[in-house]
Amino acid sequence: MKKYFFALGTNFDLSLAELTHLFPNNKWHKVGSVVVSDFSDNINPQELMTVLGGTIKIGEVIKEISLANRRALSENIKEESFLLAEKNVTKKFNFGFSFYNKKVPGDFFKLGLAIKRDLKAEGISSRMVTSRDTILSSVVVEQNKLIESGIEFCLIVDKNRVFLGKTLVVQPFKDLSKRDFGRPARDDHSGMIPPKLAQMMINLARSNNGIKDKILLDPFCGSGTILMEAYLMGFKNIIGSDLSDKAVLDSKENIEWIRALKNDRQKNNINIFQSDVLNLEKHVKKGSVDYIVCEPYLGPQRGFQDFDIVVEELNKLYSEAIKVFSKILKKNGRVVMIWPYFRSIDKVRRVKPETFGFNYKSVGVYGRDNQKVWREIIILQNGV
Repeated sequence: MKKYFFALGTNFDLSLAELTHLFPNNKWHKVGSVVVSDFSDNINPQELMTVLGGTIKIGEVIKEISLANRRALSENIKEESFLLAEKNVTKKFNFGFSFYNKKVPGDFFKLGLAIKRDLKAEGISSRMVTSRDTILSSVVVEQNKLIESGIEFCLIVDKNRVFLGKTLVVQPFKDLSKRDFGRPARDDHSGMIPPKLAQMMINLARSNNGIKDKILLDPFCGSGTILMEAYLMGFKNIIGSDLSDKAVLDSKENIEWIRALKNDRQKNNINIFQSDVLNLEKHVKKGSVDYIVCEPYLGPQRGFQDFDIVVEELNKLYSEAIKVFSKILKKNGRVVMIWPYFRSIDKVRRVKPETFGFNYKSVGVYGRDNQKVWREIIILQNGV
């Protein structure tokens, strides 16, 4: 059994909900923005990171050490450094420290200098990577090759003990950025869901007993972010629809683009068509869909609006859509969708549509402090 740590993103509750849904039998110990858990089964952190939207780093916990036992902590860090450095004698060995939930103690810089000195005495060239922050970013870790030919020590301080960990993989920020900003068809005016959020929503919808034979539907597909992420996760049966002809064309173009990037010659069953959500029953069989994952129209994004009127209009739209979902979804099917809530100086306005027998759960919000419209992630679970 191994213990792993997961450094989560800024939307902590949503990121943790993603993990707890994918690993329902695990017990998660929260330490600030990090969670730690034992895994009895072998996991592949590199593969796992490609599908996790809310996790920034995954690493292995090397030791749990008393916070007061600074000597034992230093000795373990030195020992791990030498073991890895000796395996990479043909390359320059880079190492760095990230401190979670505690300011950087000054003596750790002295420790870093001591490691450099001792490695030099053994003929090993090394460099201590530092930054202005107490936590090294994914960009810093990757650019300095701390995983490829070095090590990032993560010191996760929990009351009177320290989880000493080494980072195994960081979020693939280049790939995510390319899928977000490098896709051929974009619609900045209408707004697009970030790929990381799409990943989290799909993971909150999916079951753990395989996905290849499951049908996933996005009835507000826009430029196809959710469809692309579902395809990359391995879904073989994907349906996308949108009221806009342009959105349908954009989704098809982006799907073909991502297929070309993956050099995928297999034709997965991806069906994208134009349809109002209220007419979906004409295109999708009753009780045939396993998961519905979507971001509906969120209301006007710019300019002053009477949010009470906007909420009333969205309540009607969402209620009608959910009624359709209840007909085309399988028993025990699941809907993961976004409901906006509008933040102004005086109050918050939330949509509250009819749920037509679905069990309802809000699992977190996605947004920044300066945004007026936040995304609330809602799970609607169909009963037997």
